[in-house]
Amino acid sequence: MRHKASDAGSDRWIRQVYSSGTELSFNENTSRSPISIAVLAKDEERCIARCLDSVADRGFDVLVVDTGSADKTLDIVAEYTDRGVRLLHHPWPDSFAEVRNFAIESVASGWIVFLDADEWLTERAADELSACLESLSELADLSSLVFAPRIFEVDSGVFDDSIPRIFLADGPIRFCGAVHEYPAVAGIPGASVGLVGLDLEFRHDGYERTVVQAKGKLERNLALLDAARMADPGNPRWYFYTIRDGLPVLDRDQLVCLVSALEELLDSGVETGDLLGPRHYYGLALSFACQGLVVHGDWPTVHRYCDRLDALGERENPDAHYFRSMSELLHGVVTEDDLLRTVRLRGDEELIATGSAVDPSGRHLDAVIATLVAIFRGEAEAERYRELCVPWNDMFFEASRLRAGLLRVPAPGTADTVITAG
Repeated sequence: MRHKASDAGSDRWIRQVYSSGTELSFNENTSRSPISIAVLAKDEERCIARCLDSVADRGFDVLVVDTGSADKTLDIVAEYTDRGVRLLHHPWPDSFAEVRNFAIESVASGWIVFLDADEWLTERAADELSACLESLSELADLSSLVFAPRIFEVDSGVFDDSIPRIFLADGPIRFCGAVHEYPAVAGIPGASVGLVGLDLEFRHDGYERTVVQAKGKLERNLALLDAARMADPGNPRWYFYTIRDGLPVLDRDQLVCLVSALEELLDSGVETGDLLGPRHYYGLALSFACQGLVVHGDWPTVHRYCDRLDALGERENPDAHYFRSMSELLHGVVTEDDLLRTVRLRGDEELIATGSAVDPSGRHLDAVIATLVAIFRGEAEAERYRELCVPWNDMFFEASRLRAGLLRVPAPGTADTVITAG
Protein backbone atom coordinates (compact mmCIF):
# COMPACT_ATOMS: atom_id res chain seq x y z
CA MET A 1 0.00 0.00 0.00
CA ARG A 2 1.09 3.61 -0.45
CA HIS A 3 1.08 6.23 2.26
CA LYS A 4 1.08 9.91 1.40
CA ALA A 5 3.24 11.80 3.86
CA SER A 6 1.95 15.07 5.24
CA ASP A 7 4.01 18.25 5.12
CA ALA A 8 4.10 18.46 8.90
CA GLY A 9 3.33 16.35 11.90
CA SER A 10 4.34 12.93 13.09
CA ASP A 11 4.42 11.33 9.65
CA ARG A 12 6.36 13.97 7.74
CA TRP A 13 9.30 11.60 7.08
CA ILE A 14 7.15 8.66 5.96
CA ARG A 15 7.41 8.28 2.20
CA GLN A 16 5.73 4.95 1.50
CA VAL A 17 4.41 1.82 3.19
CA TYR A 18 5.70 -1.16 1.23
CA SER A 19 4.26 -4.18 3.00
CA SER A 20 0.64 -5.04 2.32
CA GLY A 21 -1.55 -5.16 5.40
CA THR A 22 0.60 -2.70 7.35
CA GLU A 23 -1.49 0.12 8.78
CA LEU A 24 0.18 3.02 10.57
CA SER A 25 -1.39 4.77 13.53
CA PHE A 26 0.08 7.25 15.97
CA ASN A 27 -0.37 7.45 19.73
CA GLU A 28 0.57 10.00 22.36
CA ASN A 29 3.92 8.46 23.21
CA THR A 30 6.53 11.21 23.40
CA SER A 31 9.41 9.20 24.83
CA ARG A 32 12.79 9.68 23.23
CA SER A 33 14.85 6.55 22.60
CA PRO A 34 18.64 6.51 22.16
CA ILE A 35 20.02 6.01 18.65
CA SER A 36 22.83 3.63 17.77
CA ILE A 37 24.57 3.59 14.39
CA ALA A 38 25.98 0.14 13.54
CA VAL A 39 28.69 -0.13 10.88
CA LEU A 40 29.92 -3.55 9.71
CA ALA A 41 33.49 -3.42 8.44
CA LYS A 42 36.24 -5.52 6.96
CA ASP A 43 39.14 -3.94 5.05
CA GLU A 44 37.34 -0.62 4.56
CA GLU A 45 40.28 1.80 4.67
CA ARG A 46 39.01 3.37 1.41
CA CYS A 47 35.79 4.69 2.91
CA ILE A 48 35.43 4.09 6.67
CA ALA A 49 36.52 7.63 7.63
CA ARG A 50 33.92 9.17 5.32
CA CYS A 51 31.23 6.98 6.86
CA LEU A 52 32.18 7.82 10.44
CA ASP A 53 32.61 11.53 9.72
CA SER A 54 28.97 11.65 8.65
CA VAL A 55 27.68 10.39 12.04
CA ALA A 56 30.33 11.21 14.67
CA ASP A 57 29.88 14.07 17.17
CA ARG A 58 26.09 14.09 16.76
CA GLY A 59 25.03 12.36 19.98
CA PHE A 60 24.69 8.89 18.47
CA ASP A 61 26.16 5.73 19.91
CA VAL A 62 28.31 4.66 16.95
CA LEU A 63 29.65 1.11 16.93
CA VAL A 64 31.91 -0.45 14.30
CA VAL A 65 31.81 -4.26 14.18
CA ASP A 66 35.01 -5.41 12.53
CA THR A 67 35.12 -8.96 11.19
CA GLY A 68 38.86 -9.28 10.57
CA SER A 69 40.36 -6.29 8.79
CA ALA A 70 43.93 -6.69 7.60
CA ASP A 71 44.37 -3.20 6.16
CA LYS A 72 44.37 0.18 7.97
CA THR A 73 40.68 0.03 8.95
CA LEU A 74 41.34 -0.59 12.65
CA ASP A 75 43.87 2.24 12.86
CA ILE A 76 41.43 4.64 11.24
CA VAL A 77 38.56 3.64 13.55
CA ALA A 78 40.85 4.05 16.58
CA GLU A 79 41.13 7.74 15.71
CA TYR A 80 37.38 8.11 16.32
CA THR A 81 37.17 6.59 19.80
CA ASP A 82 37.24 10.04 21.39
CA ARG A 83 34.34 11.06 19.15
CA GLY A 84 31.87 8.51 20.51
CA VAL A 85 32.77 5.54 18.28
CA ARG A 86 33.04 2.05 19.79
CA LEU A 87 35.04 -0.71 18.10
CA LEU A 88 33.84 -4.30 18.51
CA HIS A 89 35.39 -7.45 17.06
CA HIS A 90 33.54 -10.46 15.72
CA PRO A 91 35.38 -13.15 13.72
CA TRP A 92 33.84 -13.52 10.27
CA PRO A 93 31.26 -16.37 10.54
CA ASP A 94 30.38 -16.65 6.83
CA SER A 95 27.09 -14.92 7.57
CA PHE A 96 26.16 -11.25 7.39
CA ALA A 97 22.98 -11.97 9.34
CA GLU A 98 25.00 -13.32 12.26
CA VAL A 99 27.18 -10.21 12.35
CA ARG A 100 24.19 -7.88 12.16
CA ASN A 101 22.47 -9.78 14.95
CA PHE A 102 25.64 -9.49 17.02
CA ALA A 103 25.46 -5.72 16.53
CA ILE A 104 21.80 -5.71 17.63
CA GLU A 105 22.66 -7.64 20.80
CA SER A 106 25.45 -5.12 21.48
CA VAL A 107 22.93 -2.26 21.67
CA ALA A 108 21.19 -1.96 25.00
CA SER A 109 17.96 -0.37 23.80
CA GLY A 110 16.45 2.16 21.46
CA TRP A 111 16.87 2.58 17.71
CA ILE A 112 19.52 0.82 15.68
CA VAL A 113 20.49 2.27 12.30
CA PHE A 114 22.61 0.07 10.03
CA LEU A 115 25.01 2.07 7.89
CA ASP A 116 27.38 0.15 5.62
CA ALA A 117 31.02 1.22 5.62
CA ASP A 118 30.76 2.29 1.97
CA GLU A 119 27.77 4.50 2.78
CA TRP A 120 27.41 7.85 4.47
CA LEU A 121 24.62 10.13 5.63
CA THR A 122 23.96 13.34 3.80
CA GLU A 123 24.26 16.47 5.91
CA ARG A 124 20.49 16.85 5.92
CA ALA A 125 19.90 13.21 6.92
CA ALA A 126 22.42 13.46 9.76
CA ASP A 127 20.79 16.68 10.98
CA GLU A 128 17.26 15.25 10.83
CA LEU A 129 17.80 11.66 11.95
CA SER A 130 17.14 12.32 15.64
CA ALA A 131 13.97 14.30 14.99
CA CYS A 132 12.79 11.70 12.48
CA LEU A 133 13.17 8.77 14.87
CA GLU A 134 11.68 10.72 17.76
CA SER A 135 8.64 11.32 15.56
CA LEU A 136 8.45 7.65 14.58
CA SER A 137 8.46 6.74 18.27
CA GLU A 138 4.85 7.93 18.27
CA LEU A 139 3.84 5.06 16.00
CA ALA A 140 1.80 2.32 17.60
CA ASP A 141 3.19 -1.23 17.58
CA LEU A 142 6.74 -0.41 16.55
CA SER A 143 8.02 -3.84 17.51
CA SER A 144 7.58 -5.34 14.02
CA LEU A 145 8.22 -2.25 11.88
CA VAL A 146 11.42 -1.72 9.87
CA PHE A 147 12.27 1.52 8.09
CA ALA A 148 14.09 2.05 4.81
CA PRO A 149 15.91 5.26 3.92
CA ARG A 150 16.48 6.27 0.30
CA ILE A 151 19.95 5.01 -0.64
CA PHE A 152 21.39 7.01 -3.51
CA GLU A 153 23.81 5.05 -5.68
CA VAL A 154 26.30 7.74 -6.66
CA ASP A 155 27.84 5.58 -9.41
CA SER A 156 24.57 4.97 -11.26
CA GLY A 157 22.58 8.04 -10.21
CA VAL A 158 19.53 6.06 -9.01
CA PHE A 159 17.89 5.40 -5.65
CA ASP A 160 17.36 2.10 -3.87
CA ASP A 161 14.28 2.83 -1.80
CA SER A 162 13.33 -0.31 0.08
CA ILE A 163 16.41 -1.69 1.88
CA PRO A 164 15.48 -2.20 5.58
CA ARG A 165 17.96 -0.45 7.87
CA ILE A 166 16.25 1.05 10.95
CA PHE A 167 14.22 -0.52 13.77
CA LEU A 168 14.08 -0.93 17.55
CA ALA A 169 17.03 -2.97 18.79
CA ASP A 170 15.19 -4.21 21.87
CA GLY A 171 12.36 -5.71 19.83
CA PRO A 172 11.98 -9.17 18.23
CA ILE A 173 13.47 -8.30 14.82
CA ARG A 174 16.56 -10.23 13.72
CA PHE A 175 18.23 -10.94 10.38
CA CYS A 176 18.12 -14.16 8.37
CA GLY A 177 20.49 -15.37 5.65
CA ALA A 178 24.22 -15.54 5.08
CA VAL A 179 24.19 -12.80 2.40
CA HIS A 180 21.49 -10.46 1.08
CA GLU A 181 20.13 -10.96 4.57
CA TYR A 182 16.65 -9.79 5.49
CA PRO A 183 14.86 -8.90 8.75
CA ALA A 184 12.09 -11.08 10.14
CA VAL A 185 10.26 -11.44 13.43
CA ALA A 186 12.29 -13.89 15.49
CA GLY A 187 10.60 -16.78 17.23
CA ILE A 188 7.53 -16.81 14.99
CA PRO A 189 8.08 -18.99 11.90
CA GLY A 190 7.03 -17.21 8.73
CA ALA A 191 6.29 -13.90 10.48
CA SER A 192 7.41 -10.91 8.45
CA VAL A 193 8.09 -7.30 9.34
CA GLY A 194 6.25 -4.23 8.14
CA LEU A 195 8.44 -2.14 5.83
CA VAL A 196 8.11 1.65 5.70
CA GLY A 197 10.11 3.97 3.42
CA LEU A 198 11.53 7.18 4.87
CA ASP A 199 12.43 10.51 3.31
CA LEU A 200 16.02 10.29 4.56
CA GLU A 201 18.93 10.02 2.14
CA PHE A 202 21.94 7.76 2.59
CA ARG A 203 24.62 7.60 -0.10
CA HIS A 204 26.53 4.58 -1.36
CA ASP A 205 29.38 3.92 -3.80
CA GLY A 206 30.34 0.28 -3.16
CA TYR A 207 29.08 -1.07 -6.50
CA GLU A 208 31.77 0.67 -8.53
CA ARG A 209 33.45 -2.08 -10.57
CA THR A 210 36.98 -1.60 -9.25
CA VAL A 211 35.70 -1.71 -5.66
CA VAL A 212 33.72 -4.91 -6.30
CA GLN A 213 36.75 -6.57 -7.89
CA ALA A 214 39.21 -5.41 -5.24
CA LYS A 215 37.08 -6.81 -2.41
CA GLY A 216 36.21 -10.05 -4.21
CA LYS A 217 32.49 -9.47 -3.63
CA LEU A 218 31.37 -11.67 -6.51
CA GLU A 219 33.23 -14.77 -5.37
CA ARG A 220 32.28 -14.19 -1.73
CA ASN A 221 28.58 -13.69 -2.47
CA LEU A 222 28.28 -16.71 -4.76
CA ALA A 223 29.94 -18.99 -2.19
CA LEU A 224 27.57 -17.75 0.52
CA LEU A 225 24.56 -18.10 -1.78
CA ASP A 226 25.53 -21.68 -2.67
CA ALA A 227 25.57 -22.48 1.04
CA ALA A 228 22.25 -20.68 1.57
CA ARG A 229 20.51 -22.69 -1.17
CA MET A 230 21.75 -25.93 0.34
CA ALA A 231 20.73 -24.97 3.87
CA ASP A 232 17.39 -23.41 2.89
CA PRO A 233 16.36 -24.96 -0.47
CA GLY A 234 12.74 -23.89 -0.22
CA ASN A 235 13.55 -20.17 -0.03
CA PRO A 236 13.25 -18.48 -3.46
CA ARG A 237 15.38 -15.55 -2.33
CA TRP A 238 18.65 -17.44 -2.70
CA TYR A 239 17.92 -18.59 -6.26
CA PHE A 240 17.13 -15.06 -7.40
CA TYR A 241 20.23 -13.51 -5.83
CA THR A 242 22.40 -16.26 -7.29
CA ILE A 243 21.15 -15.25 -10.74
CA ARG A 244 21.53 -11.53 -10.07
CA ASP A 245 24.99 -11.69 -8.56
CA GLY A 246 26.21 -14.46 -10.85
CA LEU A 247 25.37 -12.87 -14.21
CA PRO A 248 29.03 -12.20 -15.05
CA VAL A 249 30.03 -15.87 -14.61
CA LEU A 250 26.98 -18.14 -14.96
CA ASP A 251 26.61 -19.97 -18.28
CA ARG A 252 23.39 -20.45 -20.20
CA ASP A 253 22.50 -23.82 -18.67
CA GLN A 254 23.13 -22.60 -15.12
CA LEU A 255 20.80 -19.63 -15.63
CA VAL A 256 18.03 -21.80 -17.05
CA CYS A 257 18.45 -24.35 -14.24
CA LEU A 258 18.14 -21.67 -11.56
CA VAL A 259 15.04 -20.16 -13.19
CA SER A 260 13.48 -23.63 -13.40
CA ALA A 261 14.20 -24.23 -9.71
CA LEU A 262 12.46 -20.98 -8.88
CA GLU A 263 9.49 -21.90 -11.03
CA GLU A 264 9.09 -25.12 -9.05
CA LEU A 265 8.75 -23.04 -5.87
CA LEU A 266 5.89 -20.89 -7.19
CA ASP A 267 3.22 -22.95 -5.47
CA SER A 268 5.31 -24.27 -2.60
CA GLY A 269 3.63 -22.19 0.10
CA VAL A 270 6.86 -22.11 2.13
CA GLU A 271 6.78 -19.38 4.81
CA THR A 272 10.19 -17.72 5.14
CA GLY A 273 9.38 -14.43 6.87
CA ASP A 274 10.61 -12.59 3.77
CA LEU A 275 8.41 -9.73 2.60
CA LEU A 276 8.69 -10.98 -0.99
CA GLY A 277 7.32 -14.32 -2.11
CA PRO A 278 8.14 -16.85 -4.86
CA ARG A 279 6.08 -15.11 -7.55
CA HIS A 280 7.90 -11.82 -7.04
CA TYR A 281 11.34 -13.41 -7.04
CA TYR A 282 10.43 -15.43 -10.12
CA GLY A 283 9.62 -12.23 -12.02
CA LEU A 284 12.85 -10.59 -10.92
CA ALA A 285 14.81 -13.69 -11.89
CA LEU A 286 13.29 -13.79 -15.37
CA SER A 287 14.39 -10.21 -16.05
CA PHE A 288 17.93 -10.76 -14.83
CA ALA A 289 18.23 -14.10 -16.61
CA CYS A 290 17.27 -12.41 -19.87
CA GLN A 291 20.29 -10.13 -19.52
CA GLY A 292 22.59 -13.11 -19.17
CA LEU A 293 20.94 -15.10 -21.95
CA VAL A 294 21.33 -12.18 -24.36
CA VAL A 295 25.08 -12.29 -23.74
CA HIS A 296 25.02 -16.04 -24.47
CA GLY A 297 23.00 -15.44 -27.65
CA ASP A 298 19.99 -17.49 -26.56
CA TRP A 299 17.23 -15.25 -27.94
CA PRO A 300 14.58 -18.02 -28.15
CA THR A 301 14.74 -18.50 -24.36
CA VAL A 302 14.72 -14.73 -23.87
CA HIS A 303 11.44 -14.54 -25.81
CA ARG A 304 9.94 -17.37 -23.73
CA TYR A 305 10.93 -15.61 -20.52
CA CYS A 306 9.44 -12.34 -21.81
CA ASP A 307 6.13 -14.15 -22.36
CA ARG A 308 6.29 -15.44 -18.79
CA LEU A 309 6.99 -11.94 -17.48
CA ASP A 310 3.90 -10.63 -19.24
CA ALA A 311 1.82 -13.50 -17.85
CA LEU A 312 2.71 -12.45 -14.29
CA GLY A 313 0.97 -9.09 -14.65
CA GLU A 314 -2.03 -7.47 -16.25
CA ARG A 315 -0.03 -5.39 -18.74
CA GLU A 316 3.08 -5.78 -20.85
CA ASN A 317 6.08 -6.00 -18.57
CA PRO A 318 8.56 -3.11 -19.07
CA ASP A 319 11.55 -5.44 -19.14
CA ALA A 320 9.86 -7.84 -21.56
CA HIS A 321 9.19 -4.87 -23.82
CA TYR A 322 12.83 -3.80 -23.57
CA PHE A 323 14.24 -7.17 -24.59
CA ARG A 324 11.70 -7.61 -27.39
CA SER A 325 12.55 -4.14 -28.67
CA MET A 326 16.24 -4.93 -28.71
CA SER A 327 15.56 -8.22 -30.47
CA GLU A 328 13.63 -6.37 -33.16
CA LEU A 329 16.41 -3.83 -33.52
CA LEU A 330 19.04 -6.54 -33.80
CA HIS A 331 17.21 -9.13 -35.87
CA GLY A 332 14.10 -7.75 -37.49
CA VAL A 333 12.06 -4.81 -38.69
CA VAL A 334 11.11 -1.74 -36.65
CA THR A 335 8.35 0.74 -37.42
CA GLU A 336 7.19 4.00 -35.91
CA ASP A 337 4.54 2.04 -34.03
CA ASP A 338 7.38 0.52 -31.97
CA LEU A 339 8.40 4.04 -30.99
CA LEU A 340 4.85 5.03 -30.02
CA ARG A 341 4.34 1.85 -27.97
CA THR A 342 7.57 2.44 -26.07
CA VAL A 343 6.66 6.07 -25.37
CA ARG A 344 3.26 5.03 -24.01
CA LEU A 345 4.80 2.40 -21.76
CA ARG A 346 7.47 4.82 -20.55
CA GLY A 347 4.74 7.20 -19.43
CA ASP A 348 3.50 4.75 -16.79
CA GLU A 349 6.00 5.52 -14.03
CA GLU A 350 4.26 3.32 -11.46
CA LEU A 351 4.26 0.28 -13.77
CA ILE A 352 7.98 0.71 -14.40
CA ALA A 353 8.79 1.30 -10.73
CA THR A 354 6.96 -1.84 -9.64
CA GLY A 355 7.45 -4.04 -12.71
CA SER A 356 11.03 -3.51 -13.86
CA ALA A 357 13.98 -5.36 -12.37
CA VAL A 358 16.39 -4.11 -15.03
CA ASP A 359 15.87 -0.47 -14.03
CA PRO A 360 12.86 0.74 -12.01
CA SER A 361 13.65 4.32 -13.07
CA GLY A 362 13.09 3.45 -16.74
CA ARG A 363 16.44 4.53 -18.16
CA HIS A 364 16.61 1.41 -20.37
CA LEU A 365 13.34 2.39 -22.05
CA ASP A 366 14.63 5.94 -22.53
CA ALA A 367 17.61 4.48 -24.39
CA VAL A 368 15.27 2.50 -26.68
CA ILE A 369 13.20 5.62 -27.33
CA ALA A 370 16.30 7.63 -28.22
CA THR A 371 17.43 4.91 -30.64
CA LEU A 372 14.05 4.74 -32.36
CA VAL A 373 13.82 8.54 -32.50
CA ALA A 374 17.23 8.60 -34.22
CA ILE A 375 15.92 6.17 -36.84
CA PHE A 376 12.62 7.89 -37.57
CA ARG A 377 13.16 11.52 -36.57
CA GLY A 378 16.90 11.99 -36.90
CA GLU A 379 19.92 12.04 -34.60
CA ALA A 380 19.51 15.70 -33.63
CA GLU A 381 16.10 15.05 -32.08
CA ALA A 382 17.39 11.86 -30.45
CA GLU A 383 20.20 13.83 -28.85
CA ARG A 384 17.75 16.36 -27.46
CA TYR A 385 15.84 13.48 -25.86
CA ARG A 386 19.00 11.98 -24.38
CA GLU A 387 19.85 15.31 -22.76
CA LEU A 388 16.60 15.07 -20.79
CA CYS A 389 17.40 11.56 -19.48
CA VAL A 390 19.82 9.94 -17.07
CA PRO A 391 22.36 7.93 -19.13
CA TRP A 392 21.91 4.16 -19.41
CA ASN A 393 24.66 1.54 -19.75
CA ASP A 394 24.35 -2.21 -20.32
CA MET A 395 25.27 -4.83 -22.93
CA PHE A 396 23.42 -2.82 -25.59
CA PHE A 397 24.04 0.79 -24.64
CA GLU A 398 26.76 3.11 -23.49
CA ALA A 399 25.51 6.47 -22.22
CA SER A 400 22.15 5.67 -23.88
CA ARG A 401 23.80 5.22 -27.30
CA LEU A 402 24.05 1.89 -29.04
CA ARG A 403 27.46 0.38 -28.50
CA ALA A 404 29.82 0.76 -31.42
CA GLY A 405 29.50 -1.98 -34.03
CA LEU A 406 26.35 -3.44 -32.50
CA LEU A 407 23.96 -2.32 -35.25
CA ARG A 408 24.10 -0.93 -38.75
CA VAL A 409 21.39 1.72 -38.94
CA PRO A 410 20.04 2.76 -42.40
CA ALA A 411 19.29 6.36 -43.23
CA PRO A 412 16.33 7.96 -41.40
CA GLY A 413 13.03 7.94 -43.25
CA THR A 414 13.45 4.55 -44.88
CA ALA A 415 10.15 2.67 -44.98
CA ASP A 416 10.11 -0.37 -42.67
CA THR A 417 13.62 0.42 -41.55
CA VAL A 418 15.60 -2.79 -41.24
CA ILE A 419 18.23 -3.01 -38.52
CA THR A 420 20.81 -5.69 -39.12
CA ALA A 421 23.63 -7.00 -37.01
CA GLY A 422 26.88 -5.12 -37.57
